[in-house]
Amino acid sequence: MLESDLVTGPVAVASCATFPISGVDFILGNDLAGGRILVTPDVTAVPVPKNPDELEEKFPSVFPVCAVTRAMAKTASYDLENSFITDPDLENNLRNEVELSRSVPVPRQVKKDKLHDSDVKKLLNLDCSQMTRERLIKEQKSDPSLAPLVACAVQESELLDVPVGFYFKNDVLLRKWTPPYASDKDDWSVVTQVVVPAKFRPEVLNLAHDNPLAGHLGIRKTYSRILRQFFWPGLKSDVKLHCKTCHICQVAGKSNPPIPPYPLHPIPAVDTPFDHIIMDCVGPLSRTKSGNQFLLTLMCVSTRFPEAIPMRKITAPAVVKALVKFFSLFGLPKIIQTDQGTNFMSRVFSQVTRELNISHRFSSAYHPESQGALERFHQTLKAMLRAYCLEFEKEWDEGVPLLLFAAGEVAQESTGFSPADLVFAHNVRGPLKLLQENWLNDTKSQNVLDYVSSFRFKLYRACELAKDKLSVAQEKMKSWFDKSAKPRQFEVGDKVLVFLPLLGSSLQARYSGPYTIQKKVNERDYIVTTPDRTRRNRLCHVNMLKPYFEREQCDKSSPDSVAVLVLSSAQRDDSPVPLSSSLQVLDAVSLSGAEGDSGVPEELSSAENDDVPSRTHVLHHDIDVGDNAPIKQHPYRVNPDKRQRLQSQVDYMTSHGIAEPSSSPWSSPCLLAIKSDGSDRFCTDFCKVNSVTKPDSHPLPRMDDCVDRVGSAIFVTKLDLLKGYWQVPSTPRAKEVCAFVTPDAFLQYTVMPFGVRNAPATFQRLVNLVLRGVPGCDAYLDDIVVHSKSWDEHICQLREVFERLDKANLTINLAKCEFAKATVLYLWKIVGSGSVKPVHAKICRAPQSADQRASLLATLGHLLGVGVLRPRTYASSPR
Repeated sequence: MLESDLVTGPVAVASCATFPISGVDFILGNDLAGGRILVTPDVTAVPVPKNPDELEEKFPSVFPVCAVTRAMAKTASYDLENSFITDPDLENNLRNEVELSRSVPVPRQVKKDKLHDSDVKKLLNLDCSQMTRERLIKEQKSDPSLAPLVACAVQESELLDVPVGFYFKNDVLLRKWTPPYASDKDDWSVVTQVVVPAKFRPEVLNLAHDNPLAGHLGIRKTYSRILRQFFWPGLKSDVKLHCKTCHICQVAGKSNPPIPPYPLHPIPAVDTPFDHIIMDCVGPLSRTKSGNQFLLTLMCVSTRFPEAIPMRKITAPAVVKALVKFFSLFGLPKIIQTDQGTNFMSRVFSQVTRELNISHRFSSAYHPESQGALERFHQTLKAMLRAYCLEFEKEWDEGVPLLLFAAGEVAQESTGFSPADLVFAHNVRGPLKLLQENWLNDTKSQNVLDYVSSFRFKLYRACELAKDKLSVAQEKMKSWFDKSAKPRQFEVGDKVLVFLPLLGSSLQARYSGPYTIQKKVNERDYIVTTPDRTRRNRLCHVNMLKPYFEREQCDKSSPDSVAVLVLSSAQRDDSPVPLSSSLQVLDAVSLSGAEGDSGVPEELSSAENDDVPSRTHVLHHDIDVGDNAPIKQHPYRVNPDKRQRLQSQVDYMTSHGIAEPSSSPWSSPCLLAIKSDGSDRFCTDFCKVNSVTKPDSHPLPRMDDCVDRVGSAIFVTKLDLLKGYWQVPSTPRAKEVCAFVTPDAFLQYTVMPFGVRNAPATFQRLVNLVLRGVPGCDAYLDDIVVHSKSWDEHICQLREVFERLDKANLTINLAKCEFAKATVLYLWKIVGSGSVKPVHAKICRAPQSADQRASLLATLGHLLGVGVLRPRTYASSPR
């Protein structure tokens, strides 16, 4: 219990074993005064007057006032590296405000760089202020792992002829150690080591390995470096674990020890020619007179028959057009294998393969070994094109047909036959064949029946021999490759580093992560989640992965305590006040069962929250279809897996009163959509119902207006209603119209379903009615955001919002709520703390072509709400 002129009431305090100031037993939280003593700077372009509040007038000594500029902070002799002055976000925001406030440019002043002690400490990561001699002596005596060493310690004079021993010197436990290569009589080689207690070992390991002066060396050199000054039991194992779990070393990809490759898995031989096709693109090459600068290459896996098509561009429509010509000559394949290029992953290409009943397979990213035959042909073809252009001084696309003839005429080492032999069952007639015919002058004739028989037998026998020869070559290659290979496996949930290209540079790659294994496709391929990149999931070969070892966080000191001021019920309107500058996310919010004058502590208390939405009584959703006849539709046909998942969704809705059996003349089909977290979303196709529904013209708020209002806030709370649409009941007429059918059930919604025409208008009307008049509260459908510039105001706003939601019987989704944050993700923008930023995943690379730049300018013109921007070259165009 604390009694003072400032605060009276029970107070939770933070305490620890020792304090830097003698005579201090415990510390009270600084913001017992209402959060005003903690640094909360007002960032302004010009000085502004500020009137003190009641507490400041009553206790002026408790509320000091000062103004610190960034220039003063950089030139001052005191250390401000841990204060708000050095915050990079604050510096950027301040720079932007100052630049906007300047109307007259000022000459730039050249300043000399000054290096202070704090800069050196920050650069070299040296901070030994907490590791004093007194603390070392105390920790050595209290560390149980050093108890055996303390027990066997002797006098220093007794260790003159002993190579290793422990002794005390000035109350510090030391170890005398002589390296193995030195003699006991060589005093110059004796090393005096400080025995380090467990509390200081992480700091010593960081200085010996992670420090810029340490250089992230390996285990042996790091161990040798520490052994020169320090020792503790299990030193080598701790060094090994520290180096193994170092994030920088794992991402940088140290070459020692190398990661062994996975044993080779030969590609099975294919019997029928052109059943399995490998496809890739080469380029961009030098542009020819015809405009070609790419090559679309194809190869038959069975016969190794190559094909190369010069192309001007390799977009999905252009590739599909070239494939049609290839298919018209060799027939439709069963399998097409490509890399993960955007043209092959596009919707157009996927639709073509699906319509032609062709299985499309992808190779792992940055692992071209599965397409090794075609990649090796690229090397040969490029060398042939280089020689052709050098000899004949012609465009490379003119020589492609000639060089393809040359490549198909010679025998393959893996099959023993030429691709032409396996496709046409005879040697094609080339220059050498023509010369042989001229010299031999052999004109044997053969009837058609004998020719066809010999042709079929020769083709069959050649394919069998080629298959056997390919199997022998693959076995030989596997035996050599597997000498340095080692099987490696990962489980779902394991953290790994993935060899991926650098952001913004597709030609440079390194290990990135850590990422999580989402799915194991087979023994060699895994699906990895990459949330910080454009593609959230990637198929990766095991050779592109290496395990990531996390370093356990050791408690370097006692856990920080958080002081909370709990006032009496009479003072509840002014409380509670958090005494920590970093407010933690609350675990749960209870919005039901509150009785009487419930305060924020009860509303923010921990409570069980299930996944069942409540039902509001504020309004009902109605559907007016006029005099239109009922529309009956049949259920969509789904596979057995989706059918089972559909039924589980139906069971959930019927068990919680969201749907009920129906006998309505209306019926709409249903399907499943995948949410961002991978779970199923039950959807009903109301397209035909919406076409006959009368619209509701209730407006939705502008998203940019909502974002702009939140951007300047200091405290932001984001609330998300649990299955918001299902918390709105439907009228009897709407229930009949919203009937839906699945392969196993015919039901109707008792609540407002997702996908109906006027659902957004109805729900926006609901939140407007419930939250109307609450200051600093905006809502876009079920996304509610509460924003304010002071903590007391924020608490009052949250209390009123919770009371109104409780009164309207609305339930929030705790998993998607964020409480009292500086910045939150709201309407796909990062807002708060005086800024509005885009989501990192939505940032695309800079445009590379004129078309991309024009598209970017058109998009910017739309988003900025200005006239359509056009490239400057259009202004000088005669058109």
